[in-house]
Amino acid sequence: VLKYKEKLEKRGIKKFIAYFQAFSNTYAPVDVLKKKYEEALVDESIVQLSVSTRPDLLSEDVLDLLEEFKERVDVSVEIGLQTVNYKTLKILNRSHSLAEFIDSAVRVKKRGFELVVHVIVNLPWDDMEDVIETAKVISALDADGVKIHSLYVVKGTALAKMYEKGEVNICSMEEYIDRVINFLEHLSPSIVIHRLVSDPPKDGTIFGNWGRAKIEIINEIEKEMERRNTWQGKKFDYLNRGVSP
Repeated sequence: VLKYKEKLEKRGIKKFIAYFQAFSNTYAPVDVLKKKYEEALVDESIVQLSVSTRPDLLSEDVLDLLEEFKERVDVSVEIGLQTVNYKTLKILNRSHSLAEFIDSAVRVKKRGFELVVHVIVNLPWDDMEDVIETAKVISALDADGVKIHSLYVVKGTALAKMYEKGEVNICSMEEYIDRVINFLEHLSPSIVIHRLVSDPPKDGTIFGNWGRAKIEIINEIEKEMERRNTWQGKKFDYLNRGVSP
């Protein structure tokens, strides 16, 4: 951690986030997690502890532990939802339901942590209604941020086998852009967008981002939004908060 931090400091960066991103970073005994989190908070330049995990791996003991760190740094919890479609969640073998996601999100917010949600808007088993409903659920839960991913296929996975057999069809880039825009239109304007497209690994990826660079897709999304004269939250009119009977 210190070696990497020193490299960044030479570039003028003075504040850092201890980011536990890959895989499920609450899947261990609490004492083990505490040691790992502590090791990352090397000095006062670390201003946030960010932990990414799954809805089914957020016990009260883990949240109690994170609350201890909240006294020293900001705490952000990233939860992978991917979709509200329970049938798709089952196909993906996510090991959690929509109810478990909602429960974990509510408990994270009650603790005063930042809540960031991960979604994939072009899952082959989802349609536009699923995409829009996902945006609505995330908005209703008062998420602080969202990371939008494009589906990619990695060699050796169950999805790769399905892809190679022709059992799944991944939509075109144009449809992906359309789904992203519809998602954004229905998303609360107060939610920060952390990501608009995935960054597939260089090694082992069978399909990723239609062979296009990440920045190209982002640029195309922005161009299409300008063409449609639309914006995040344009259709955020479905919650009754603050409306008198």
